[in-house]
Amino acid sequence: MSQPTLTDVSLNPTLERLKQLAQLEPDWDSYGAEQVSSVALVAAFEILVTVKEQLSNQVREPLPSFVAPLADGGLQLEWSSSLLDIEVEIGPGGDFSYVLIQGQGTNRKFEEKHQVSLDEVLNLLSQVLII
Repeated sequence: MSQPTLTDVSLNPTLERLKQLAQLEPDWDSYGAEQVSSVALVAAFEILVTVKEQLSNQVREPLPSFVAPLADGGLQLEWSSSLLDIEVEIGPGGDFSYVLIQGQGTNRKFEEKHQVSLDEVLNLLSQVLII
């Protein structure tokens, strides 16, 4: 039996999660968190659709392993592979940041960048997902 390709994978589980997060009320964490912004939700959707379209037939796990709201109204999406992990933060205004984690255990190296373009995020995602 062959591995499922990206075209076989439905975005529905992640889209359902985003739908749930869109329904969070302000102060969802009881510490004054903002409601997840529609701009962050649209940016997350754009990442998911672009990964599905551009990396078709090249990756095994296109969906993020973790999707969570951020207190400022943004979102965090995480993808993992055997050698690389990436945490992408989408700010409430749609700006992107990331932490790229290479290696495991005490040999881990971290690269963190703020105010990056969507293209840079997608390039890193392709590196993480295609490995």
